[in-house]
Amino acid sequence: MKRFAILLKAKTIGWSFIFALLLSLFSPLAVANDRQQTLVLIGGALTTCSSMSEKNCLADSVPKGKKTNLYQFSKTAIKQIERNWPSDNQHNKVQTIRALNQLASVQSASISKRDLLWLWRDFNDEQLSGLSDQEYHFVIDMLEQPVTDKQEKRVKETVAVASNIEPASNEIVNFIAASTKVKTTTPHLLAITASSRDPYEAADFYEGLLTLDGITSEWLPLTPALAKAVAKNRCDLLAQFREQEMAVFNREHIYPDRIQAEHALCEKGAEHLVAIIEASTGVMFNGGDQSLTRQVLFDEQGHPYLWTTALQNRPVLIGTSAGTALQSGGRNSQGAVPMISNGTSLSALRFGAYGTDAPSERIANANGASLNQDSLTYQALGGLGSFNYGVLDTHFSERNRTARLATLLKATNQTHGFGIDETTALVVITSPSSQLMTVVGKHGVVHLTQRTDQSVGYSYWPAGAVIMPTATGFALSQRSIDNALSPIAIPALPSVRFNDLLTEGKLRSLTQAMCLTAANAAQGQQNEFLIDLKATPETAYHRLNSGKFGCAIEKLTVEFSSPTSR
Repeated sequence: MKRFAILLKAKTIGWSFIFALLLSLFSPLAVANDRQQTLVLIGGALTTCSSMSEKNCLADSVPKGKKTNLYQFSKTAIKQIERNWPSDNQHNKVQTIRALNQLASVQSASISKRDLLWLWRDFNDEQLSGLSDQEYHFVIDMLEQPVTDKQEKRVKETVAVASNIEPASNEIVNFIAASTKVKTTTPHLLAITASSRDPYEAADFYEGLLTLDGITSEWLPLTPALAKAVAKNRCDLLAQFREQEMAVFNREHIYPDRIQAEHALCEKGAEHLVAIIEASTGVMFNGGDQSLTRQVLFDEQGHPYLWTTALQNRPVLIGTSAGTALQSGGRNSQGAVPMISNGTSLSALRFGAYGTDAPSERIANANGASLNQDSLTYQALGGLGSFNYGVLDTHFSERNRTARLATLLKATNQTHGFGIDETTALVVITSPSSQLMTVVGKHGVVHLTQRTDQSVGYSYWPAGAVIMPTATGFALSQRSIDNALSPIAIPALPSVRFNDLLTEGKLRSLTQAMCLTAANAAQGQQNEFLIDLKATPETAYHRLNSGKFGCAIEKLTVEFSSPTSR
């Protein structure tokens, strides 16, 4: 109980209040249990001040450090591209070299990736779009230039959490810090950046993000290439595995220190890697592509690596965006919990879900004629499995993902789905005798429950909500309900059909309006689909905070129907 009280030293009122609630809900036995685990599941967009993200910093508070990645149409790079072309497609090779030489004649200085791509598209967009993913990444990586100081030392991206312009991001980061300090007086966090195609580029940011007052952190070079090299005892093939497994090239030229760290870890073997993980207080998984990080957890046959269990058992696990989606897995009473990997709501409603690899972001139908960039895909066997209550989804309300998660629940026979909004964290605290959830940050968490083929139960838990497991699922704690704010008087919703409801976060806005007006029904439309929202005798509304999305919703019914089902 004394250790848990450390959390109450938070500087912001919001999560001080949350922890006061948690303190009253947890038993001393549960809190003191060494097997207790805390999951901090962030929905993405953890707006953070860094030398490469000036817009996220308070005025006059941008830290010194690397400002951008640099690229150049240099003769040396073009010759290397021609000499080491990664595929047998000679047409693409010839056309690419021709394009690069012409671009070099008009742009000799180093430029950003964005400017490089704009130049190339203006010159020959069809040629650029015709490259395979492997060819595209090879060319871009080979054109990249190291960012160094006058002494030829690599300039790193630096992070300044204290200068964040977004208070909700600080709230989440402070929550992470407090959670780790409950576990030990000398917390140490590891950052795994395998969700990025280029995990070496992301290492500076996440290592800096986790270097907090009283907490040490380090980047763990657990990449898909390293996982395969360690498993096969072939550290001599690390460079080859980088190209084959990750489509990453020329990194030893751009991030030599990170490549050296990866090789050193490989040489020490699997047992040493397990020991590093087991000595840590917690691990953070970055955003990007959860399918990439899954490659560092399971081999090609789907068997867990020697270190996977050690990762699952860390006292604190943190994910953001893809790193949160990765936590779905394991088994519950409905069977294996899948991991979502791609898709839009409209595509999900039209075509359903596919239990296959996510499609290419660049090339339509790269994984088969039935798939495109919008297809809903999932990994049936799940991810890390630290969260087995149901399926996790991220960037939820902002990217209008309610229908895609509802479709996946139906396709996989899972009852519960959890959609976490941006700059928001769903915190899950478990012990052998207790479980609870709470919401920290800017917005809220959507809880979906599968009902019929067309409808789902929709609940919304705003920041500050505490959620308890029940016999049939999850519900707001009585403490949250008792501390709700008084209703406010606003005009009733108009009796109209709201168009384009699955765009621009409109579904969240409509459900919040229903909550504030105590509405019984509303209707919207997205393309050919009707969306009916209805209150039932089980539906309840509670205004938990005064924010824009501060109204808690319990058990609203949302039904999607098409012309053929009406």
